[in-house]
Amino acid sequence: MPKATIERIYDFSTAARLASREQRVIMLLVSQEDCPYCHLIKEDVIRPMILGGDFKDDILIRELFIDEGETIVDFQGMEREAADFAYGYDVYVTPTLLFLEAGGHELVKKMVGINTVEMYWYYLSESLRGAIDRLNRKKP
Repeated sequence: MPKATIERIYDFSTAARLASREQRVIMLLVSQEDCPYCHLIKEDVIRPMILGGDFKDDILIRELFIDEGETIVDFQGMEREAADFAYGYDVYVTPTLLFLEAGGHELVKKMVGINTVEMYWYYLSESLRGAIDRLNRKKP
């Protein structure tokens, strides 16, 4: 079986340009290296979603690690600590999924943690449909 990779993000300004050009939602997984629930979501939900081609034309999937010492370039092109960037979205728990437009604004409510893997795909697909719909309504 092919391995589906989740692209790690270091530069949000680059992702924003791509999302804007292709009119796609940025689905951001806020994660940590030693987070067992992050690994669970990646293996049981996100990677199968990538392999299945679900939402592939509508979203950019990226992963942000907020472990100590991680730095990124934010939407304004400024270098910052990854954890500080996440705190700006009130993210203090991993895994958290954010659904962002190219300017960095949230399109729908974030998904925090995981209760049941069996229902996670349903809630994720509902969030994605809502984010895609909201982004499409913003088009000129």
